[in-house]
Amino acid sequence: MGGDRGRVLLIMLAAVVALTLGETALARGMKQTVGAAGGWLAQAVAVARNGWVAGGVALLGLHLALYLMALRRADLSFALPLTAASYPLSALMARHFLREEIGTTRWLGTLLITLGVAIVAFGEGARR
Repeated sequence: MGGDRGRVLLIMLAAVVALTLGETALARGMKQTVGAAGGWLAQAVAVARNGWVAGGVALLGLHLALYLMALRRADLSFALPLTAASYPLSALMARHFLREEIGTTRWLGTLLITLGVAIVAFGEGARR
């Protein structure tokens, strides 16, 4: 996998950034539509018209395209765990951009997940 490994890591880094930004945009947009008056149809229209939601959907589409590119070059067992790198980035975005409170337990859990991702990304596969 050699040179391909570096390409896959770069593709997955871009995919993780797109995923993180997409999820953050969706969260912001959905919070804005909470107060939409009317039934489910009016709420669905409010969601569909929200720019943050539209941007989030576009970013998640980009994530999917990048992820598919990575899967052409790498095993699923390598690429899939790398998507978990979005967890610490999402926690940071939630804290600073969405102003969410994140407790110590969540930060510790996020750290454990991040360490697991590092083990998968740079562990035994590097010897192949």
